[in-house]
Amino acid sequence: MDGRLNTEEQESIEKSGELDALKTVIDDIDTWKVKPFDVEAGLAELQKKKSGVIPLRKAKKTHWMKYAATALILISCGLFWYLSGSNEILENTRIAEKNTIELPNGSIVEIDAASSISYYKKDWENSRELVLNGQAFFDVTKGKPFVVSTTTAKVAVLGTQFNIKTNGDLFSVYCYEGKIEVSYKNQVQIITEGQSIELMNDELIKSNHQNDAPDWIQGFSTYDKTPLRYVISDMQRYFEVEIALPEKYEQLQFTGTMTHDTLNSALSTVFTTMEINYTLENNKVIFY
Repeated sequence: MDGRLNTEEQESIEKSGELDALKTVIDDIDTWKVKPFDVEAGLAELQKKKSGVIPLRKAKKTHWMKYAATALILISCGLFWYLSGSNEILENTRIAEKNTIELPNGSIVEIDAASSISYYKKDWENSRELVLNGQAFFDVTKGKPFVVSTTTAKVAVLGTQFNIKTNGDLFSVYCYEGKIEVSYKNQVQIITEGQSIELMNDELIKSNHQNDAPDWIQGFSTYDKTPLRYVISDMQRYFEVEIALPEKYEQLQFTGTMTHDTLNSALSTVFTTMEINYTLENNKVIFY
């Protein structure tokens, strides 16, 4: 195709029909959407494989067949990357948006605002594992182990109902049914219905709760001596608002309930009760 074949070789491959088939595949490449990959690592691997290929100047008369085979192999690799990439499922929500999805085996996930989950559909039956960023409630059907990985810790169950919340170094799991195993570094804790796990000072702390369902599903968030910066982070999850909390307020703790109804109500609940002076201008909180 690039003019390196002699007349005899060119006539031979044109008669075979293989060149037309190869052109059709190559023309179709532009429509492919390949999952992003590490270019440097891919180049190094290609060069490593290429070192074992016989150079053109030493090829026999039928060397065009080897080039055609090499081209098809490269195209097959691209197709593999394409199919592998399309196998990953990503579900995310925007600010002030919630979503409920059903996983391949019938498990239900309710995703909180500004959160996401990702998993591989093709391998789901053999490996029920997904990645969570943010907060979500899970109603898992019985079956093989169900694993939720976060940037902080890993949660493994068989069939149960539970809620996971991650926010920076904040991590908590509430169990509403069944049994859950929480792993963090070299620590492992098992909790059952009515129990919860929170990460505090780099340790998994177990406690009890009386909730029937996560507060956020019911439209509010409850806090008990929670650092104000986490409350503000949640507020920005549920409302289109810009809040640059002054450093002098970051270590303050908030105890109370913030509703998700209106921004003004949420701001008043948090800042007015804490006697923090503020004003709201164009969805931006200004402190004074």
